[in-house]
Amino acid sequence: MKQPILVKLKMKSIYKNFLVFLGFLILLLGFMGISYMFYDKMVELDSDIEVNGALSINYVDGKKFNIKTGEHKIIKFSVSNASDKVNYYNIGFNKVRGNGTYKIIYNDIVIMEGKLSTIDELTTDYISIDSNETKIYTLEIQNTNEADLKGALNIRNQNGKIITFADIILKNTLPSETSLTKVGVEAATEDEGLIKSSDDSGVSYYYRGNVENNYVSFGGFMWRIIRINGDGTVRIVLDDVAETLATYYNSDNQNFDYELSNIGSFLDNWLEENLKNYTMYIANSKFCNDISKDTDGTMLSYTRVITNKIPTLNCLGNSYSNSIGLMTIDEVLLAGATPTSSNDKFYLYKKDITTPWYTMTGAKGNDNSLNLFMVNTNGELKTDLAGDLYRNVRPVINLIKNIDMIGDGTINNPYTLAN
Repeated sequence: MKQPILVKLKMKSIYKNFLVFLGFLILLLGFMGISYMFYDKMVELDSDIEVNGALSINYVDGKKFNIKTGEHKIIKFSVSNASDKVNYYNIGFNKVRGNGTYKIIYNDIVIMEGKLSTIDELTTDYISIDSNETKIYTLEIQNTNEADLKGALNIRNQNGKIITFADIILKNTLPSETSLTKVGVEAATEDEGLIKSSDDSGVSYYYRGNVENNYVSFGGFMWRIIRINGDGTVRIVLDDVAETLATYYNSDNQNFDYELSNIGSFLDNWLEENLKNYTMYIANSKFCNDISKDTDGTMLSYTRVITNKIPTLNCLGNSYSNSIGLMTIDEVLLAGATPTSSNDKFYLYKKDITTPWYTMTGAKGNDNSLNLFMVNTNGELKTDLAGDLYRNVRPVINLIKNIDMIGDGTINNPYTLAN
């Protein structure tokens, strides 16, 4: 009679163990589901490591940023190339909301810097990375707005060999080692083409004389190529003047430094009003504002180009990084002007320009006034005009290296965006 009782007790124990196991299994599955949900959300919101072709990108501090008013953030990231050949990539930003500035630092050197504003995508120039190389970067972002600055880093692989705008220009115009006429002394009235030189960033090539194949149609305006910069970007000047005149400084803002001057604000506004939809193609480049003096108070630029007649593409004054600026007097002389005579047969001359236009190089001045080098209506240099006069402005921008351009640079087939 006791045997059935033992069987019942054993069955009850097995049933109890089964219920415990079943409960544990349900808890485990629930935990796994919740973990997967959070993991999925985490991957959706931010991915620390991405593999993009041959490149591995490690967003050490995450891709996304949200910076409060007046604050700044430092973000570390790295790019590794696991292949056996050189690769290329872009560093950019996605879905930026707000306003701020950024600096990208590599090996303790600022390699890129610029402004951030509300835009869906902003892409910098391409960068090369050698086989099995890892590059470690620091990104510094400063919020300059009264609202939060939000956005995300976006690093993309560039497949295949990069054909730059500079490559296209050099293919269409074989450069010369020297100019036909003496730079800074003789006027260039013939088409002297591209001349090889150097600037602070490397080998540069500038157009000189009555050039007919340096036209660029960009952003609804016609431009002329000044030069290929040493970093591979292409510097262009408006083939006309801005619609309104401007002063370099005035009594309310008597600051001679380009970055803080009236003309600097004027050009920033012009860029925003006219090229807002094209900023992804415009490089943040160095502009040279030479207003330095020697111990006697003479402008060093005046001595360099008027007395010694030695213009240069190396910046011997203050260097500023910006998306827009003006030509230097050195670039004007290299283009074909002379210090002492007019020239109506080089590419910067425009018969429709009826008022002198500003450069960003000082000619004469003291603590209270500054004469900027200007280019007169006949192509002659002017050194006797104060910077508080309303004069013409010819904006200058630099196109990024990997901009996709078509055309041959002639007036009937200017270089223009391929897409």
